[in-house]
Amino acid sequence: MVKYKGKEYTGYWSWCAALNRALDNGIKITSADFFASVSKDDLREILKSDSDYDIPMFEERWEVLQEAGKVLMKKYNGQFSNVIEKCEKSAQSLLKLVVTDFPSYRDTAEYNGKKVSFYKRAQILIADIWSCFEGKSYGEFNDIDTITMFADYRIPQSLVFFGAMEYSEELMNYLKKGTMMKTGDRFEMEIRGCSIWATEMICKQTRQMLDDDDETKDTMVNSILIDHFLWDFRRDNNDKMPHIPFHRIRCIYY
Repeated sequence: MVKYKGKEYTGYWSWCAALNRALDNGIKITSADFFASVSKDDLREILKSDSDYDIPMFEERWEVLQEAGKVLMKKYNGQFSNVIEKCEKSAQSLLKLVVTDFPSYRDTAEYNGKKVSFYKRAQILIADIWSCFEGKSYGEFNDIDTITMFADYRIPQSLVFFGAMEYSEELMNYLKKGTMMKTGDRFEMEIRGCSIWATEMICKQTRQMLDDDDETKDTMVNSILIDHFLWDFRRDNNDKMPHIPFHRIRCIYY
């Protein structure tokens, strides 16, 4: 939990609050040169919690931050905007470049002998740029609809809640035990893969419904927007989902 300007933030929003707090204090946390060389002690101070809860996976977070800074300094003159410009308004080109040049974004595993790529962090990076710039300037991508939902451990809860997915008895019993999964575990990959496909089907059906009505046929919808809705819904309605367990995992890919 992080307190910022009189409010308390948890989860993902605590990370945002910590970064804004650092910027307010004159720390160049958005500079590639800074996070390529930031010490563990300095980063721990920047991300310090206002509760007794330690920062999970701190070492891994520090290593990922260092990696990103060093790659940006070495190949892109320290500016992520140069990465975006190189991709010429293509979300897929940006996705491929990110997972090629930044190893920590290579969110892949093997399922039944085949390589499966989820690229959750790389895709949400692109989606955040698109959203923040409202599809303009650096956020203009001519193929943004090719980005899928961001396969994590929270969206599946909303999908099960709405009946878009259903867990088998075996899987439900496993999740209720609270067993910690590892990247590439069968259940983990199946939940993530089915979440992506369920969201794609929701998107397809929603588009059809919107197109059938003259008043809504020009309304934009894609998997990014549906993901945002499902993530917000889970956060705002957590009390309605005590019967739907989430899969537990600690890794750098979520």
